Amino acid sequence: MDNSFFRYKDILIIAAVLAAAGLLYIGIQAVSRKGNTAEVLLNNSVVMTLDLSEDKTVSPEGFPNVVFEVKDGAVRFRSSDCPDKICVNTGFIDQEGQTAVCLPNRLVLRIVSDSGVDASL
Repeated sequence: MDNSFFRYKDILIIAAVLAAAGLLYIGIQAVSRKGNTAEVLLNNSVVMTLDLSEDKTVSPEGFPNVVFEVKDGAVRFRSSDCPDKICVNTGFIDQEGQTAVCLPNRLVLRIVSDSGVDASL
């Protein structure tokens, strides 16, 4: 058997898998919607709402050491007094249904849409 036939066939299979992966990625990006509002929850109650169209830094009432940063339509925990900093290391979130959580402070940062449709699970 000719080895070049198998190499060509392998390249076709790899190209097909990469094309399928690319189409899947594009499809997922097309259906994910950017949220336009973020909610800050404490013990499952909304304590603050952030408009993602305005760049700013804010702290929720009662948590002066927790700072949220809104920039370019996304939001993140900029700083927190928690020991592990997992919330800070989560980075910016901007897609409807995404969350960032600071467990020691019991704060949840959640992206929502004004459309009235809940995309969270």
